[in-house]
Amino acid sequence: MTQIYCGCSDLPHDRRTFYKTATAIEHRVGLFAPPKARVLKSWAKEASNASSPMRTIWVAWQAFTHRPGDIRKGYGLKLQPGEQASNLGHFQKTPENMRVWSRIKEQAVNVGASRILLETSANFTPSEANKRALTAFAREWAELPENMKLIWHPAGFWEREESSALAASLGIIPAIDPLVDEREALPDCPEIYFQMLGRHGLMDNYSDDDLACILDASAQYDDVSIIFRTCDSLGDAKRLLKLSETYEPDEHFEFDDDEDFDDEDFDDDEDYEDDEDFDDDEDN
Repeated sequence: MTQIYCGCSDLPHDRRTFYKTATAIEHRVGLFAPPKARVLKSWAKEASNASSPMRTIWVAWQAFTHRPGDIRKGYGLKLQPGEQASNLGHFQKTPENMRVWSRIKEQAVNVGASRILLETSANFTPSEANKRALTAFAREWAELPENMKLIWHPAGFWEREESSALAASLGIIPAIDPLVDEREALPDCPEIYFQMLGRHGLMDNYSDDDLACILDASAQYDDVSIIFRTCDSLGDAKRLLKLSETYEPDEHFEFDDDEDFDDEDFDDDEDYEDDEDFDDDEDN
């Protein structure tokens, strides 16, 4: 039987309803401006009091997953004397990158996360050098806390089959939108991460038929995390969880191949740089 964890990206305003309903939270704020330890620990305490066991996913800071040129001003790392921006990003094994990765793991532990999501930009292409860097990171120096797992969502030119095979070889959970390019086969692995960005683009809602397709895709796995990032993320999560209580998956499920949807960039309009709650690279 498939274990489904479903929720939305970042905490909604209606936290009371969220913690009564959802079973997963993706803290996307970690990608841009990670909050300080006291804020993360307060979120972890809230999640521990949820009505159902909550799966928490921490999104890794882009100072680690992106190259400096891909990071919007105000969201990067404050370099220490002797450090170089060129040594950051794309899983390079450098003192700068290792320092950032250590901070990311600390943030994930503080917020009570059991998964760390690595989102790479389109500039992290499927080159042999990038594959070697990710492989070396995962196998040699990621050094995850106990019971912590990695998730990887590559943007750009990666084919689903290629990225999923690499992830599987490294023990990393693939992240996909199963309703984008339905002609591509679903990854063959026990656990999957579904990022639902909208049926026809970011913020678009899902119909009941769409939710049924998501549940059919989920039934191919032992463990599924489903995160909605739509104009009604919590509403979509509530509807899917309600449907899952009675839904019988299609034993002969396969996607139609007549539609192809594009990925969308995520919103980074808000600037946290001067907020006292957010990390200024001082020790927590």
